[in-house]
Amino acid sequence: MYLLIVMSRSFRINAALLLLMLFLTGAETIGPPTAEEYYLSGKEKSHCKDYTGAIEDYNRAAELAPDVAKIFGSRAAAKRKLGDKPGAIEDAKQAARLGDRQAQRILRFLGYEW
Repeated sequence: MYLLIVMSRSFRINAALLLLMLFLTGAETIGPPTAEEYYLSGKEKSHCKDYTGAIEDYNRAAELAPDVAKIFGSRAAAKRKLGDKPGAIEDAKQAARLGDRQAQRILRFLGYEW
């Protein structure tokens, strides 16, 4: 019980959703992690300020789903937090090319083309 109190709210929600998915689908259907699972893991690590771990998860998600804009937008934010401005801009450009309107607005504001 004490462990649940100290975990972040978003982690508890993600854990509850995972348990619900396990219950509804059955344990025998679990396979390798999906791009969405890596993405959510990256988001959780980013919220906990583990930006290096988040980038690793976003990298795995991007390998599995190279056409999903939110992965690149989130990875750009994590790279920016680590001070990797060129990497953050490249990921933001990829997110913008894939249709991420927030990335498009930010790049336009900063004077970058995508």
